[in-house]
Amino acid sequence: MADFINATIERHEFDTLLEIMKDRAVHLKPIMAVTGNMVVKSVRQNFRDGGRPEKWTKSKKPKGTTLVGTGALMRSIHYKLDSDGNAVTIMTGPQKYAAILHFGGTTAPHEIKARNFKALGFMRGGEKVHYRKVNHPGSNIPARPYMLLQDEDIENIKKVMLEYLKDPIK
Repeated sequence: MADFINATIERHEFDTLLEIMKDRAVHLKPIMAVTGNMVVKSVRQNFRDGGRPEKWTKSKKPKGTTLVGTGALMRSIHYKLDSDGNAVTIMTGPQKYAAILHFGGTTAPHEIKARNFKALGFMRGGEKVHYRKVNHPGSNIPARPYMLLQDEDIENIKKVMLEYLKDPIK
């Protein structure tokens, strides 16, 4: 009959390591800032790719990529740490149209008046025309959710956070 060999590992042998990890888990500000940057980068990639994981319906405007136009909304994506550094919020700002472009919706008919110039200029039938004001019929804007994290983003954030617990950011 063979004798069994036993090895016992007791928790106290790891207490120092556990205390270090516990201390790092309380001081999350550095890793939350890294996480905020990672998410902002990913959301901006959603704009550049025209939607992820699914492509957005194309914009009727010929200018630029869907939702990019001037790029103001994409550039406005930023993060903010809470006062303790235990949470990070990703936000847009201060574009009034951010929510309707993300969720979709309709706009009511409305009048558009020239503000910065004497008249509004449009191309109609190959000719440039000018109006002091126009009546917009309203819009039906499809949802183009851009404030989304991808599965690979979640996995990368987990990896970075675990690495932080092992070796904090200096």
